[in-house]
Amino acid sequence: MKHTPDLLNDTALIHFEDRQKAIPLALSVAQSAKRQICIMGRDIDRPLFDTVEFVECIRQLALSSPRAQIKILAQKTKGNVKSGHRIIPLSQQLSSLIHVRTPDIQHSNIQNILILADDFAYLKCPKANYYQGTACFYDRLEVRHLQSKFDDIWSHATVDMSIRRLHL
Repeated sequence: MKHTPDLLNDTALIHFEDRQKAIPLALSVAQSAKRQICIMGRDIDRPLFDTVEFVECIRQLALSSPRAQIKILAQKTKGNVKSGHRIIPLSQQLSSLIHVRTPDIQHSNIQNILILADDFAYLKCPKANYYQGTACFYDRLEVRHLQSKFDDIWSHATVDMSIRRLHL
């Protein structure tokens, strides 16, 4: 489900209720980004964010401009590291372009999944394990609200040391 130009101005609220619908929506939201992608969750969700297409989208955005930003907030990434999540080596290769942080203790109980693209598109699942939620390709007001929450948690978060690669 690659995004099309008419989706970029689509203000329709899209409801989804399973993983099979959430996966192409998450990819389409990411593909719509020109400057920034922000991802938040308990971990870096495997079904949504560990596909070849999604990781390639992240890579292309990161390399598209020195001002491009990819920010990932995840409570726990050790499982992602152990399972070989594709975003981990990419974030290690492009460590100045892809930033992974762990929320502080005050925000350590993240239960949702969120992806924001620039200042207009989003996908959110209130409960990470259920893949039920909403997405929209053009809702500046909602994205501004979600981005404000993300930025608050990001500003108190620390660099995730579990994915850092040591060069010896």
